[in-house]
Amino acid sequence: IAEAWEKAVPAYPTDATHVITRIQHLARFFEDGFAQVGKRHNVGAGDIYVLLALRRAPGRLTPTELFRELSVTAGAISKRIDRLAAWGLVSRHADASDGRSIRIELTPAGRAIIDDEILFADDFVLRAAYELDPAEREQLTTLLRRFLTLMERRPDVAVGPKGALGHRTRRP
Repeated sequence: IAEAWEKAVPAYPTDATHVITRIQHLARFFEDGFAQVGKRHNVGAGDIYVLLALRRAPGRLTPTELFRELSVTAGAISKRIDRLAAWGLVSRHADASDGRSIRIELTPAGRAIIDDEILFADDFVLRAAYELDPAEREQLTTLLRRFLTLMERRPDVAVGPKGALGHRTRRP
């Protein structure tokens, strides 16, 4: 892609394009990996993100906590919870401190999908990161964290529902 830009618009600096296209390519590997896990269990890739969020949580989460963590809409979370509950991968529980609310918990079946297919699977795409030595992983993490921080500081762009980039409204 960067080479095509270099030919099409020679004055355009492509250094950043090399970085962005590699990040996009890596993201596609992970998205495809999550989608494949989902297919094997008749759930969508978005449902896998819910299971992952619940797996790393210290306890049950509210739907609000889930949609905020995953940057999706409340409606999307509600539909995902319904699907996952119907498949027996999550369970709903009344919130002891707020009778109007519910908390969502990963069931043993949901936990098994995440543990067996992602976290501890030798063939899942996350394992490729372990082919880098610890110093390389640390260096890459540091650089990506710095790049993400720079993007998050931009006053004109924000990551919104469904991960889509939105434009922040500037206040006078």
